[in-house]
Amino acid sequence: MTISEFAKRAHDDANCTYDGKSYYVHIKMVEDAVDEYKDIFILIDDYYATHAASSCHDCIEDAQLSFNDVKDATNLDVARIVLAVTDVHEENRLMRHLMTMGKTVKDFRAIVLKLCDIHANASYSKANGSSMYKKYAKEYEYRRPIFKTALNWYKEHLNINVVNELWKDLDEIHNYKKVV
Repeated sequence: MTISEFAKRAHDDANCTYDGKSYYVHIKMVEDAVDEYKDIFILIDDYYATHAASSCHDCIEDAQLSFNDVKDATNLDVARIVLAVTDVHEENRLMRHLMTMGKTVKDFRAIVLKLCDIHANASYSKANGSSMYKKYAKEYEYRRPIFKTALNWYKEHLNINVVNELWKDLDEIHNYKKVV
């Protein structure tokens, strides 16, 4: 069984859906985004680990698997990336994001994965006229500077031209205009 198949089964077993469809729709969009920006990584092993984590990125949070379940299906490195993007329990969405970002920024691969997740959610909601799009665009306003600053800490691991491509695409999806 591939890692992608493992993640699909975990979400199916937990009755997770995405806009009334199989949750695999979302998993595949995040995997595809990681593939689209794979040249962002200097080392190919960072891409492989991030791609594997993209399949499982919501397994702990939504499919209710444990860290060890993900580790056993993948490896310790991948499970750590997944844990780094897994939302912490907080009283509201803003606090949940802020507390989660504190651990996400500790691993450049987790940041790239989270940006690909944000890309997938916003692209899908915008294309389908979902009411979530406005919420995602508003959240991008506070997430963007935190993740952008954090990615600058890891320049030696990343292809900056591709990082800039990803930011350009995210800004366009979210209709983001920097206030000067």
